Parts: sequence; C-alpha cells; structure tokens
Amino acid sequence: MDLTDKTQHVSFGGLLSAEIALLFSVPQGSVLGPPLFLLYTAEVFDIIASLGLTGHSYSDVTQVYISAPAVTETQPTSARLAECIKHLNCWMSQNGLKLNAEKTQLVWLGTRQQLTKLTISQLPLSSSTVDLVLTVTNLGVVFDGQLTMAPHTASICGSGFFSNYAS
Repeated sequence: MDLTDKTQHVSFGGLLSAEIALLFSVPQGSVLGPPLFLLYTAEVFDIIASLGLTGHSYSDVTQVYISAPAVTETQPTSARLAECIKHLNCWMSQNGLKLNAEKTQLVWLGTRQQLTKLTISQLPLSSSTVDLVLTVTNLGVVFDGQLTMAPHTASICGSGFFSNYAS
C-alpha cells in the first residue's frame, strides 16, 4: 500500500478547491486506520486518568465515568467532569480535532432513591452547558439512569412495530 504522493481537494457548492499534496495519509477503510487513530488519541486517556476518572472508547466515541455518593459528592464530581471536558477540549484543539459539544451528554446512574437526591442538572463548560439527559444510547443500546432497560425495550418494540407498517 503506497502512502506517498497523495493529494486532496474539496468540493463545496459546486466548486472545486485547488489540489494540495498531503504530508501524511491513511487510505479510508484500510486496516491501518483504527490502530493509527487509537495511537493518535492515546493521550486522551492519560488526561482522563490524571483527573481521577475512567474512560472508555469505541471508534471515535469516548465516554468518561466517575463514581461518587449521590448526596455528598455531586458538586465536586460535576466540577471534575467539567474540568476533564475542558482539558480534553484543549488537547483536541491542539491536535486538530474538535469536541462535538452537541453530542456531549451527562447522565447520572443510580437507584431511584439516589437519583431523587441529585441537585445537579447541568454541567457548566467554558462556552456552553451540558444538560442532564434521562437516557443515553451506547452502541445501539438505550440506557436510563436506573439501568432498567425499559427505554431500550420500548425502542426495540417501537422499531419492530414501525417496520411492520412500513412494509
């Protein structure tokens, strides 16, 4: 596989930009893409760990976790999450990547009793806020704060019901 002499141009609004030579290249769909992306972004997990949080990544989706008591640690936990996002955003800016704030979500996990004690419903960031959501989707599975699987079951049943009438 030849990774030299690669060029690129952009088409927008029916116009074509000038062609430029690429200094670095990985062919789209190659087996090199995923491992090179992981190597490129490996520092992300150092940042997450340095703030005492845990991270998980699949493809270009990264999730950050932290465990804390519902009543006493809500404020400091939120501050640590916000600080982590601030550091990640800075690292991404320095490395030619962009944090998608519109896809950034906050969900609290716990028992019904624990979740009723929470007072934080937003995560303040430098230029925006992240609102608390009641459900999140992870690799196609819909989770709620109590991990009941009810939203996922409803989603699956709804899509099955829809496909029966769509055909």
